Amino acid sequence: MIINIIYNFDLFFDVLKGLQLLASKFDANAGLNKLYQEHHQWLVRWIARRSPNWDCAQDLAQDTFIRLLNRPQVIETIQSPRSWLAKIANNLLVDQARRQLLEKNYLAMLATLPEAEQPSCEEQWLVFSLLVQIDKLLDGLRSIEKQAFLMARLEGISYRNIATELEVSLSSVEKYIAKAMLQCYKASYLQEY
Repeated sequence: MIINIIYNFDLFFDVLKGLQLLASKFDANAGLNKLYQEHHQWLVRWIARRSPNWDCAQDLAQDTFIRLLNRPQVIETIQSPRSWLAKIANNLLVDQARRQLLEKNYLAMLATLPEAEQPSCEEQWLVFSLLVQIDKLLDGLRSIEKQAFLMARLEGISYRNIATELEVSLSSVEKYIAKAMLQCYKASYLQEY
């Protein structure tokens, strides 16, 4: 009898915890709904002034709010919603522009290959996806740091030869590569840094 009562209390508390979790998610979604209703049209117009077309602006506005779905606790702490949304949207615009430039350069490189050496569509997509991942890993590094890292890791060039090629000191190359490796570590293993 006592065991049944204890079991029922445990079950009751489990149900209560579940209801509290559900209520907190509902509250977070209510905050997101309010934020969306109050600022969505403004955000679309803000992005439209900075993007090539209206459809792109609508897509980026949606992506901005989708970013918030994974972080409901942030919604309650936002002091200035429009500046915060603009910052996220601007970051998405920069990511999009960088991806488009990467795609343009990749397609230009593919155009130089003889037809017999052209990779299949699937291989092209896989390589491009890998290039996008590498670009994200190295985001925030200066061009020379990226170049030194890629020369060492992808092409297997010695640090001394990289220094000669880039016309910098050997110690600079070592610092560039160490910084790039730290950047890759942070991007791979730390959620927020």
